[in-house]
Amino acid sequence: MHILFYIITMERERITISIKKEILERIDRKVDGTVMRNRSHAFEHLLSEALGIAKIESAVIMAGGKGAIRLIPVIENSILQLKEYGLSDITIAIGFLGEKIKQSIGAGERFGLKISYVESGDGTAGALNKLRNKFKKTFLVVNLDQVISINLSSLINFHLNHQPLASVASSDQKLLKGFYVLEPDIFSFIPDGFSMLEEDVFPKLINQNKLLIFPIIN
Repeated sequence: MHILFYIITMERERITISIKKEILERIDRKVDGTVMRNRSHAFEHLLSEALGIAKIESAVIMAGGKGAIRLIPVIENSILQLKEYGLSDITIAIGFLGEKIKQSIGAGERFGLKISYVESGDGTAGALNKLRNKFKKTFLVVNLDQVISINLSSLINFHLNHQPLASVASSDQKLLKGFYVLEPDIFSFIPDGFSMLEEDVFPKLINQNKLLIFPIIN
């Protein structure tokens, strides 16, 4: 069977390939109208996953709340999840009792990756703002206030295919806590001082149609 589709690159190029009918049927079953909008989108998504095109390298774990010390096992699980996805550079935002988190987690040697820390009591956006000179490419943020199970490859592909300023995966669309894929331009929306991504930054992006919600299918 011959089909036409657009392969994902910085610019799309129309190509023709031959593919077995049963494989095409399996690809069509992946189309859900959201994560994979149509057949061409499904090809892009699956090829990007297979080729590692959607990989990003850096992530921030938000662990600055007063209850963060009790979340050390959750932080460790998040680090392992990020490592499994292929991220190699992780920053943990810490605040109250941050030294205990640093002592427990370390610099990443036992995880086989690089872990650094940023200390802040300035909220999720304020903590992120201290890293504005670090991120020049797409990056990931994990907000441990909302622990959810998610396929990171699907989230990243969703973000790259739709190209918003921010993609948010959350089980609560009012609180918007969970996983965020962000572009460096996010820093232009973060004010100086204390601010929260969920309360101060994301509403601005929503008003400008620059934020998309990643559909979580239970």
